Amino acid sequence: MTTVVKLSLFLAFVLLGTVSFAQSKPADIIIHTVNFPPYEIETPGRGGLRGFDVEVAIEAFKRVGVSAKVEFLPWNRILSMAKKGTTVAALSCAITEERDHFIFYSDPISKATHAYVALKGFTGAAPQKLRDAKGYKIVAVRGYSNESHLKKEKIKYQYAMNDKAALNLLLKRDFDFFYSTGEFVKYTAVELNIADQLQYFELQSSKAYHLCFSRFWPNAEILRGKFNRGLAEIRADGTFDAIHKKYK
Repeated sequence: MTTVVKLSLFLAFVLLGTVSFAQSKPADIIIHTVNFPPYEIETPGRGGLRGFDVEVAIEAFKRVGVSAKVEFLPWNRILSMAKKGTTVAALSCAITEERDHFIFYSDPISKATHAYVALKGFTGAAPQKLRDAKGYKIVAVRGYSNESHLKKEKIKYQYAMNDKAALNLLLKRDFDFFYSTGEFVKYTAVELNIADQLQYFELQSSKAYHLCFSRFWPNAEILRGKFNRGLAEIRADGTFDAIHKKYK
């Protein structure tokens, strides 16, 4: 083998190694979230949609030179990690008093409608405010901000560990309401082919969702500032609206 051929093979090997390294380069940060369509979708379905909050978070960070990826875990575990500083941020989360001591909140990234979800056969009085459902049998997901609303109003409820379990309790057990996010349940009901079994009582209040940074992650406030700048940029140039349009 000639020296020229050897040199060519060596350069090709180096180039290939460089390309492989670039392709396998890890993300700068990992955001943790829970399956919560259409905000976050663990197993992308139609059109490969990953959830509009997932797309917004990744794109906002990209605009400020930060590579981000999303991993899915149970919500209570994510909150525990945020308290310990072993995750950089949780997506998507609402502001609650219980989280204030360990969370830095980003600017709002999306919004949600509070709703009592009932079976189509429910014939009781339609609740318009949270407290209107006192005395009914209610299920809510443990650790979600919805649970804190019920606690604050001293409304009795039973908790479920995740959204799927809560929906199953509503569908198959003697429950009147699943207190949840209307956008999530409507999207999920279509996916599960149960939309014709449910009715919604949307309340006169809504909430904002944020990217919630752990106060105990190194440079969390700096990352939050970068994220907010990227978020403002994609709102200004129409990218934010274009992402949400795909989920209509």
